[in-house]
Amino acid sequence: MKIVVPVSGGKDSQACLKLAIQEFGVTNVIGLFCDTKFEHPITYKHIDTMKELYKCRIDTVCGGSVIEKCVKYKRFPGGGARFCTEELKMRETKLYCYRIADEYKHGFTLLYGMRVGESISRKKKYNHVTNTDLLDMNEVFPSKYPKKLAKLGIFMQLPIVDWNDDDVFSYLCGEHNPLY
Repeated sequence: MKIVVPVSGGKDSQACLKLAIQEFGVTNVIGLFCDTKFEHPITYKHIDTMKELYKCRIDTVCGGSVIEKCVKYKRFPGGGARFCTEELKMRETKLYCYRIADEYKHGFTLLYGMRVGESISRKKKYNHVTNTDLLDMNEVFPSKYPKKLAKLGIFMQLPIVDWNDDDVFSYLCGEHNPLY
């Protein structure tokens, strides 16, 4: 195994999964779905559809639910309160990375479906990044991911960073989540 692709059920992460499987082979790729227990039923079905479509492994991790986090913090998540992303996705991804690195006894690359065309903040943050750059997760997400990940040989790459929506939909050839 060389590649982990976090998948949300959205078009960008699906494009990364498809790209990884085509480039590295299905036996070298694992998808990772962080279940917030608050996804649309069609999204859950689409995760299963991707497994069948690409004949791939997609592991599911869960660190609680959005509802539990809303009760805990007494508010809904939003731009200034990203507790769901941090606790239900980033934290679970970090724990998964440790587990996989220990299981395989070597590092790997995470392929994220982030694109500069998604938002002004992503354009500002990733405009200098090419689709082949290997990035230290701690440098990209300071304080969210420890430096230890790079020491374990775990890096990230943004293979569709410069794609636009049309590129993604064209690449998926109608295989995307029907919610789109």
